[in-house]
Amino acid sequence: MEDRISARAVLDTSALLSSEKRALLFFAQVGLYTIVWSNYIIWELSRKMAGMGWAKETARSYIEALSDIAEWCDYRQITGGSYEEWLTDPDDHPIMATAIAGQADFIVTWNVKDFPPKRRFAGTTIITPDAFLTDLSRSARGS
Repeated sequence: MEDRISARAVLDTSALLSSEKRALLFFAQVGLYTIVWSNYIIWELSRKMAGMGWAKETARSYIEALSDIAEWCDYRQITGGSYEEWLTDPDDHPIMATAIAGQADFIVTWNVKDFPPKRRFAGTTIITPDAFLTDLSRSARGS
């Protein structure tokens, strides 16, 4: 794991809606890493929460809580390059662009079909939420 203060991670919606979401947010709140996100991730998260039947106020509160601890970046500033050979789902391109624009060390995702764990692209490592939390826990203990 990178130095715990400088580690930056994009949490995609599969991580933000997973059973690990509380732990992921806690570790960000206590400064073990920085969450990086974008308007695209906020839009996708809102859409998926609505599809899952989240109450509007609950969804809004969750997004506001994330906004308080996450660092926003403009994924649209990444205009060059092509992800087609590596990312087969065009809906994942803005996730990768967010990671590149936000200089993220990690993309934390359960979408292992489209983002194979332990792969690296443009300096960003793909990792599952449970593996990321394990690494953060080790970092917190000084291991």
